[in-house]
Amino acid sequence: MLIKCPYGLCVLGLTLLPVLPSFAKPPIVAIDAGHSIAHSGATSASGKPEFDFNAALATIFSNFLAAQGVQVIKIGHDGMMADLLQRPQLANAAGADFFLSVHHDSAQPRYFRPWQWEGKTLQHTDHAAGFSLFVSRKNPHVAESLRCASALGKSLRQAGFYPSQHHAEAIEGENKSWADQINGVFYYDNLVVLKATVMPAVLLEAAVIANRQDEDNITKPQVRQQMAVAVAKGLSACGVLPPSH
Repeated sequence: MLIKCPYGLCVLGLTLLPVLPSFAKPPIVAIDAGHSIAHSGATSASGKPEFDFNAALATIFSNFLAAQGVQVIKIGHDGMMADLLQRPQLANAAGADFFLSVHHDSAQPRYFRPWQWEGKTLQHTDHAAGFSLFVSRKNPHVAESLRCASALGKSLRQAGFYPSQHHAEAIEGENKSWADQINGVFYYDNLVVLKATVMPAVLLEAAVIANRQDEDNITKPQVRQQMAVAVAKGLSACGVLPPSH
């Protein structure tokens, strides 16, 4: 007979059974491909627009989660969504449980150097590399957003990825406050897609594509798939997805 459940443990005779969360319906996760064709974001070391990287990785994340039974809301994947506010509005209207905006990073112009690529003079940097995660303290679920960002960062580190430190530099254009330095999480309060969502929200900068090695690495299919697995594990760790993911 079930006697009591103190601190999430049910006592049955002498056996302690954990009380697991109940997922009565598939979780709904909004996957936002950052930027658009018209406003394509950063430029990679080889001259490619950031949006191309964002759309490719967001699609891999979406397909992987959908295959696990997650209900995925794709936002901005076709590159036609120029209105930033429309992105959180779509997630809000869909009743999403979590919002993940997928981006790729750059660095400040002072760190760029010229190099030759396919007969063109382009810009690159070796100053920064790795992933970064952002949350907004203006999000109504900032504690949950931070918990999931930290879980994502931890899962990415365990998968062999590493966080960048460059957004904390005390220079113009950076100066972001750490939210969780070990796991690569910063506060970025005024990002529209993070502050206008009514559910926990995180922005992921998957790699610094202005860095030649980072760009080459993040375009490999196996690396993108590895990152998708790590993201799913992170979302499971913070309770967005069931523990089996």
